[in-house]
Amino acid sequence: MKKIIAILLLLILIMSVLAACHEEAEYTGEVVFAKNRVVSLSFDGLGVEWGTYEDTKKTVKGSWDRVLTAVERLDPALVRCMTNLDWFVTDFNKNGTPDDYSDDTWSYNFNNKQMVNACDVLDYCQAHGVKVAFGVWNVIGDANQKKDEFGMIPNATADPRWAKMCADLMDYLIKVKGYTCICWFVNTNEPNVTGNEGSSKNYYNTYDKWEQGVRNVRAAFDSIGLTDLDIIGGDTTGIAGCELYLPKIASNLADVVNNYGIHMYVTQMTIEKGTYKDTIASLYGQTRKKDEALGKTKQMYIWEAGLYTGKNDVTDCQALIRNYEYGYLMADYTVQSILGGINGLVYWDLDDAMHFMYGASGATAKEWGMFSTLAAASAKMQEYRPWYHSSVLLTNLFRPGNVLYDAGGLSEGMRVLSTVDKDRTKGGYIVLNSSSKAVKGEFVLEEEVKDSGKLYIYVYNKASLKLGSDGFVVPNYVVDGNLNKRTEITVPAKSFVVVSSERL
Repeated sequence: MKKIIAILLLLILIMSVLAACHEEAEYTGEVVFAKNRVVSLSFDGLGVEWGTYEDTKKTVKGSWDRVLTAVERLDPALVRCMTNLDWFVTDFNKNGTPDDYSDDTWSYNFNNKQMVNACDVLDYCQAHGVKVAFGVWNVIGDANQKKDEFGMIPNATADPRWAKMCADLMDYLIKVKGYTCICWFVNTNEPNVTGNEGSSKNYYNTYDKWEQGVRNVRAAFDSIGLTDLDIIGGDTTGIAGCELYLPKIASNLADVVNNYGIHMYVTQMTIEKGTYKDTIASLYGQTRKKDEALGKTKQMYIWEAGLYTGKNDVTDCQALIRNYEYGYLMADYTVQSILGGINGLVYWDLDDAMHFMYGASGATAKEWGMFSTLAAASAKMQEYRPWYHSSVLLTNLFRPGNVLYDAGGLSEGMRVLSTVDKDRTKGGYIVLNSSSKAVKGEFVLEEEVKDSGKLYIYVYNKASLKLGSDGFVVPNYVVDGNLNKRTEITVPAKSFVVVSSERL
C-alpha cells in the first residue's frame, strides 16, 4: 500500500511539473523602446571590485592566469581596487608632540607582495582602458588605543599625516609607475560605519572629520600636480548613511568631489517588488537638488553592489552566490539602479581569495566572489559561479558611452532596459521577469540601428543557461532579425533574457 501511495505522489509531482512547464505565458503585447524614453546619455559602464589580494600565498598555483582570463571575458569598464597603508608604511618615528605631528617621520616599502599584486591589477587596467577607483581602506594604526603607535585613530582622516601618506602613495602609482588608468581616489571605505570601540579604526570618525580629510587630501594632491585625480564623494553605505553624507557633500564639497559614490546592499524582497528603483531615484534626486551638476558634469556610481539577503554578518560571507538566483537578482538590481539614475556600477566582488576576516581562529575568506582561487577552497567553490556568467552578459551588453532606453506597457514584475552604441551599429536589451509566471512580448527599438541582421538570444536560469566548451556563456540560439523589427521573446519565471545584435 505504501508503495502505491508513493507512486501516486510521484505521478502527481511529475504532472504538476509538466503542467508548470507548459503553462501559458502572460502576453504583454508590443514593448517599444521609444526614442523619447532615454534613461542615460552619460552611461559609464559596469565593473567589479578587483582589490589588492591580502595574501597571494593562499591561492592555487597558476591562479593569476585564471583571474586574468576571467576578467578578460568579463571585460569590465570600471574597477575598484582598495589597499592598506599599513602594508606599506614603515619605520614610523613619533618625534612630534601630541598636538603637532608635522615633524613625524616614516618610510615606505613599495616592493612587498601587496604592492606587487596591486600593480598586477593596475597593469591589466592600464593595458585595457579600464577606469580605476583606487583607495585605502582606512587610516593606519591599531584600533586598540593602548597598542596604537601612530595616534591617527582619534582624528581619522582629518589627521594631517593621512593626506601626506595618500599623496605619496598616489604619486608613486600615477607619476612613478605611470598608471593613468586611476581616475578616482577613495578616501577610506564606508566612513559612515563607525563600528565598535577597540576593534574599529573608524570608531571615532564623524562626517566633519571625513570632510576635513577630503579637503586635506585634495590640497596634497594639487601640491604635487595630481589636479586631475578626482576624489569620490562618500563611498558611504546604506540608505541612512548615504542620506547623511551625500546632502552635506553636495552642499559643502561640490567644488572638491566629482563622483557621488555609494555602496548599496539590499534585500531580495526589495529587488523583486521593484521598490529598490524608487529608493535609488529618491537618493539621486535629493543629491541633485543640492548639486545641479549631477547628471551633467558629475555622476553617481555604486562602487559596491550586492545583496544583503543571504549575508552572514559574523563571517561576512554571502551564501546565495552559489545559486542561480543570485545572478538573476543582481541583474534586476543592475537594471533598477540604472533606471534610478546610476551612471556606473561595480559588483562586489571578483574572487573569494582577495579579502579575509581575522579573528582568534585565524583568517577566514570572505566568500562574495564570482569564483575562488583559494587553495583551501573545494573544487566546486573554485568554479565560475552562475552570477559570473550573468555579469558577463551585462558588462558586455551595457558598454560605456552607450545610450540607454526604457519602455512602458510592461506586465507586473517585468523590467527592461535597452542599449545602443554611439555609432548606432549594435545594441540589445534585457528583459527581466520577477513574477512566478512566464511572460512574453514583442520587443522593438525605435532608434534606428544598422546592425548585423542577427540576434543572439541568451536565457538565464538554472534550466537554460548555456555554456560552451571553454566554460563561458554562449547564446541559447541565434535568429535572423533586427533590433528595429518586432521580436517575440518569452521569459520564464524568475529569469531574464538578453537579446544582442552581436555575440557577447
